[in-house]
Amino acid sequence: MKKLKSKFLLAEANIDETNKQLKINMFVIAVVIFLLGINTIHFFREKSLFYAALVALMIFLLFFIIKSRKLLKLRKQELTNQI
Repeated sequence: MKKLKSKFLLAEANIDETNKQLKINMFVIAVVIFLLGINTIHFFREKSLFYAALVALMIFLLFFIIKSRKLLKLRKQELTNQI
């Protein structure tokens, strides 16, 4: 029987898994930046509180996504130094 992985754990990740997560993380950052730009444009046009809240939420999410990317890079650096 094959043992199925339940989820990604940074402490148990190898270099390939870390690289895969870095690629996914970069894609998510690009999507969030795109949505942030669109929401900012809508906010400037309509001066809506809804779009202002979305812009603030996107900035908040982007902050945490970038922090997670730093952790992934740190783990990758640790793994490459062990080899």
